[in-house]
Amino acid sequence: MPANKCALILAAGFGTRMGSIGKKLPKVMWPIFEKSLLEIQVHFARKLGYEKIYINLFHQADEILARTKNIPAFQDIIWLREEPEILDIGGGIHNLARRPEINYSGELLVLNADQFLWFTAGDLEEWKKKNAGFDAILLTWMVNSSDGYNRLDFDSEGRFAGITQNKDIPANTKVCTYSGNSLINLASLKKIVGPSKFFESVCPPTHKIKSAQLPAGEYWDFGTANRYFASMSKIIQEMAAGKADDFLIFLEEIHGIDKTKIHTETKSYNCNVSNLIHLGRGHALPDHPPGIVLSGEAIAKGAGKCLVFDGEVQRLD
Repeated sequence: MPANKCALILAAGFGTRMGSIGKKLPKVMWPIFEKSLLEIQVHFARKLGYEKIYINLFHQADEILARTKNIPAFQDIIWLREEPEILDIGGGIHNLARRPEINYSGELLVLNADQFLWFTAGDLEEWKKKNAGFDAILLTWMVNSSDGYNRLDFDSEGRFAGITQNKDIPANTKVCTYSGNSLINLASLKKIVGPSKFFESVCPPTHKIKSAQLPAGEYWDFGTANRYFASMSKIIQEMAAGKADDFLIFLEEIHGIDKTKIHTETKSYNCNVSNLIHLGRGHALPDHPPGIVLSGEAIAKGAGKCLVFDGEVQRLD
């Protein structure tokens, strides 16, 4: 991999998997306690040693820019608005690579805004040494096929060979999936313009592509409404139990979570209602169902998990 480097945080998607609230609140602006998903990724990119950080935008771009305008972490960010159409991930990477200051050269770290695959700057250097001369390194994770993930396939030499769709994988099978994070040698790309898929124009099986797999316990997924709830709840449960993996320690370092707001007995945040994470205003009634108040007041009633955003209650599976 080349020495000059930059990072791209993917934030142009439509957020359709976040339900009705996702139509109002951009997915990358959903709170992870005291910070947004997007701000946490910016801090993470800087912790990894990347000072030149780009973020691509399309859906709800004006809303994202308005919400980040006065936050110090975003002051040096280079925003890439995709107009008049969304470019997909492959096209977004090529859009960055064509910029005069990049010109299809250097190393690009791609971070998926709604998932956290924890690693360090030292890990990146080790992966690059082990895979010297390759066009890209896909950061991967072992998951259960029943959770809806696709499988990455590799040949006998460990090179990326293609993708098997989840519908074609037996249930309850352990599979290697793509985390959405990768290292790309931009000089290896064939220059194109317009929308394109990541595994067609950036990492096709015809290129020299390998993977770096992390051990268990270092992956946090916020990519759907249900996974967001599950990951947020798991963070509270682990911190209430006195556990702390690297990501949770990082959250504390960037003031992304306030441990004084965690109630260990009720497994709640900013309230003492069982299994409720209250990031809004006002008090929560004792009979409020388990859930997360992203903004506004805790107004939900009845049984079942839910999300609350400015007066709207969204039920979860």
